[in-house]
Amino acid sequence: MTSCSMSLLAFGVVIMVLMISSCPANGLTCDDTARILTPCQDFLVGSGPPTPSTGCCGAMRNLVSRATSTQVRRDLCGCMKQIILGFHVDVGKLQFIVPQYCKVKIPVPLDPNADCSKVPF
Repeated sequence: MTSCSMSLLAFGVVIMVLMISSCPANGLTCDDTARILTPCQDFLVGSGPPTPSTGCCGAMRNLVSRATSTQVRRDLCGCMKQIILGFHVDVGKLQFIVPQYCKVKIPVPLDPNADCSKVPF
């Protein structure tokens, strides 16, 4: 099995785990977050195009628009940590390429070591 196939398999497994273990984040669950980010999957795990798709940019804008309170942002931060670690996401693409290319400011740290309890509004 190639590393690309392994990444896609890992992405699918983590989606299932998140769906089973998701808890509400004031209207935004980890399941919601993973589902919203599905159009970004190939790009973020390195098996897709060199830039995010239009669908990925739309998904990121959707996600950002839902992060409307401190608690939702903190919960989103925790979900993003799970996604980054579970999907083996290229953090550089998520931190730098997506915001620049999609012209979106992501309101939570995109770092698997972030302290989500300190995310401000």
